[in-house]
Amino acid sequence: MYVKKDLISIIVPVYKVEQYLERCLQSVIHQTYQNLQIIIIDDGSPDNCGKICDHYAKLDSRIEVIHKENEGLSVARNLGISKAKGRYIGFVDSDDWIDKHMYEHMYQIITEKKADVCICNFYNVIAEENKIKNANKGIQEYNKIQILREILLDKKIQSYAWNKLYKREVFHDVVYPVGKKYEDIGTTFYLLEKCNKIVVTGEPEYYYFNREDSIVNHNTEQTILDYMELVNNRYDYIEKKYKELRKYNEYYLTKILLTAYADASKLENMGEQLKKELRQMNKKVKGIVQKNEKEIYSFFGKKQQKQLTDLLSLNEKKTRKKKLITTTHEAVVNPTITLSMDPQLGSI
Repeated sequence: MYVKKDLISIIVPVYKVEQYLERCLQSVIHQTYQNLQIIIIDDGSPDNCGKICDHYAKLDSRIEVIHKENEGLSVARNLGISKAKGRYIGFVDSDDWIDKHMYEHMYQIITEKKADVCICNFYNVIAEENKIKNANKGIQEYNKIQILREILLDKKIQSYAWNKLYKREVFHDVVYPVGKKYEDIGTTFYLLEKCNKIVVTGEPEYYYFNREDSIVNHNTEQTILDYMELVNNRYDYIEKKYKELRKYNEYYLTKILLTAYADASKLENMGEQLKKELRQMNKKVKGIVQKNEKEIYSFFGKKQQKQLTDLLSLNEKKTRKKKLITTTHEAVVNPTITLSMDPQLGSI
């Protein structure tokens, strides 16, 4: 007996990716899972992306194209969610591509396991070389607290929007933060805390294209301020609501402080607002380390432990931040830390 499969809505925000867009759209329309609503948001792209989107809409009746003025990735994703009709929702960034079996596999897993979200592994594509991001440990199941802990550890599971298949209802009352970079930091945690069961498959089926000109590889003062604000807000939220996640929450904030100093050190000029925010986060982390020094240091390697000591002036009162800023480049965790937002983020 034939059983009709659920509709999956795939949201593809598009902006200035003319040379990569067809590769992305080809991978989406050729999915072995056919019952798709493909929502393409042309976010005011100044190149030929709009024409390419319209061309594909003529080729495939499942494609819906929305042309709008440029307002950023969060607005584009939020608009796509509002137009989604599917039982499930997924995202594909328009410079990336996906394996032809990705949504079929994820749908099978999420339905068989009766889960709220399915997460797949991915390839980090650098200079045409595909590197698997996380170890393939088969299919693993997590409850809410377990998955939130993994998001904060940011090692096996990251906050990226795009390697996940979500039940549509988890987006109720959750939106991507408008006007912010690293928007996944301000969203994914809050989506996952609404879930009872999350399944993770170690099979890599998403291809994350690590472009040299990506936000992750070119932080500005504003992007640093953005991720610091999102992480600070999330830290305060978790501190009040999830006592069992305290040490992981403190670890992530500490790691972000190191990353922020490393990113700031690459700026030609640092504004007063960023200096102020760095001082405030430094003070907050210093208070955390003074209470739980051994526990916090246990999360880091020797180089980062030394950086943290210098930064907080725990052992050398004369240590100056200027010294740290000129030496932090080497050992800080990948700045893309999810700011478990891009794969690089996911590691902050």
